Parts: sequence; C-alpha cells; structure tokens
Amino acid sequence: MTTRDSIENLLIEGQHIIQQAEEQLGQSNRNHFVMNEDYRNAHLELEKLAQSINRVMNSANAQQRDQLHRFQLVVNEKLNDMILDQIDVTKFE
Repeated sequence: MTTRDSIENLLIEGQHIIQQAEEQLGQSNRNHFVMNEDYRNAHLELEKLAQSINRVMNSANAQQRDQLHRFQLVVNEKLNDMILDQIDVTKFE
C-alpha cells in the first residue's frame, strides 16, 4: 500500500510541474507557438509525472486511486495541450 505522504508529495510536485507547463504554454502562445528548450523540458516532466502516477496507482488503495486518477486527468489534459501546440496550425489554413 502506498503511504499517504508519498502520494501527497507526488501531488505537490505534480502541481509544480503543471504550473511550469502552463507557463510554457502561455509563453509559447505569446511567441506564435515557438517551442524552446524550456517548453520541451516541461513536456518531458509532464510525461515523467504521468508515468509516476501510473506506478503509484498500482499500489494505492481505492480512495488514493480515485484521487490519483483525477490528478492524472489534469496531467493528460496539459500533455494534450502541449502536443496540440506543437502541430503547425498554419499548414491547415
């Protein structure tokens, strides 16, 4: 069983990673979707976070799994936003 502290630490660390990703998404949008190294690092950190959530979820109890699942939805949403921003929207015009 996963300890409450380890899940709490994962959620706190995850919130920080999500905040960084949101900052990079905003900066990318202001710079006409130019992706820099910070953007790629934020994307990579989100992917690592998603993998960590999956690992922890395997040993969590039902209540913890529910909490982690909801958090995973938020992480996946940010990952999707970052992936969609990388698509060159001008080629579809």
